Amino acid sequence: MKNILLVDDNRTMLLVWKQILIKRGYHVMTAMDGVEALATLAENPQIQFVLSDWMMPNMNGIELCSRLKSADYDRYIFFVLLSGKDDQHSIIEGINAGADDFFVKNADINEVDARVKAGFRTLDLHNEITDKNIKLDTAYATIKKDLESAGELVKRLLPTKRKYTGVELSYVSIPSAQIGGDMLGYMQLDEEHIAFYLLDVAGHGVSSALMSFSIQQSITANNDKGALLKRTINTPPYYEITPPHEVIKQLNDIYVTDEQNLLYFTMIYSVLNVKTGLLSFSVGGHPPLVWLHNDQCSAEFIGQDSFVVGAFDFVEYKTAQIQLEPGDKIWMYSDGLTEAEKDKTQFSEEGLRNAVIDFQHHPTTIQTELLVGRVREWQESAQFDDDVSVLAVEWTGYSEGKHTCNTKLSTKVNAQFFK
Repeated sequence: MKNILLVDDNRTMLLVWKQILIKRGYHVMTAMDGVEALATLAENPQIQFVLSDWMMPNMNGIELCSRLKSADYDRYIFFVLLSGKDDQHSIIEGINAGADDFFVKNADINEVDARVKAGFRTLDLHNEITDKNIKLDTAYATIKKDLESAGELVKRLLPTKRKYTGVELSYVSIPSAQIGGDMLGYMQLDEEHIAFYLLDVAGHGVSSALMSFSIQQSITANNDKGALLKRTINTPPYYEITPPHEVIKQLNDIYVTDEQNLLYFTMIYSVLNVKTGLLSFSVGGHPPLVWLHNDQCSAEFIGQDSFVVGAFDFVEYKTAQIQLEPGDKIWMYSDGLTEAEKDKTQFSEEGLRNAVIDFQHHPTTIQTELLVGRVREWQESAQFDDDVSVLAVEWTGYSEGKHTCNTKLSTKVNAQFFK
């Protein structure tokens, strides 16, 4: 049943119009002025269609229309203004007050009926859109809550350990949304070697985040057939550490794209010998490392020309080595940091290099936070348009007297989404 509230201070007109509308199939309630109309609407939330006279005591039609069309009113009302005057000024005044339609009382009844039906079609369409928006808002709120929960769960995986024998660490990873496509991590391979990696999946959001998790699982997986980072051999110690380029090549073979999956990623994977300071690394389409020379107070970029990972099945990667000195640091980062913008100018790799030099005398464990703080201050915004991750590794040097790790246990640490 289509409900109409008819408002008129003339009892005769009220009765006539009520009977006409009832005969046309409408359920009609009445009120004598705007004040009574508001009370009736409050008691009958099913009413969303109002036909109101213009001139009435206490509260006239224009005032009633303004009240019902205000942002404070609790529901949408289709409002039709009735008047004994058929002049342009009256029509303009009524529409300016928010009326959806306007006609004079002596209008042809068939025209009135047609326009009322059109009003209900508009009302039905509005309600349908409103219902869909409510469902969309509910779905969005659910997704947002789930993403926030996922982000919180990931934060619980953040490591508290920032120091190993011969190594100190600092890292920050910030998604541009609730979850992102960056991933970084490190793990102790044996008493002499620690592996570090940082990867950046193309794009943002859930698909990129899921892929980064999958890659992380591939990196850290350990099974009877061996793993990516260490492989079984037949002679003591019955394993050998996989060269970095072979690790990235295996990941490329696993994640090479097809027509259904167009995601790819860039990556740096490295292995540090904590006794000698020899760093072996391989790059898959990723921005170069920054090598900070502690004794020279200088920093240089160390990179490789290479393909991204997961895009082509024919590519090869290579391993390079550098010899660190005690106090030297290696910085890995995603391009969301260097490509942060202010007035169409990027922070740039040169800005990163200068910051690394500036912060070298601060404790290693806070240097990445200082770097991110500098970028935020430079761009005059705390938000980033892209995922941002940075990992700093300092080789402090090795002494035989220091406590070595228990190689029976593999220490695995992975970091993502740090705010």
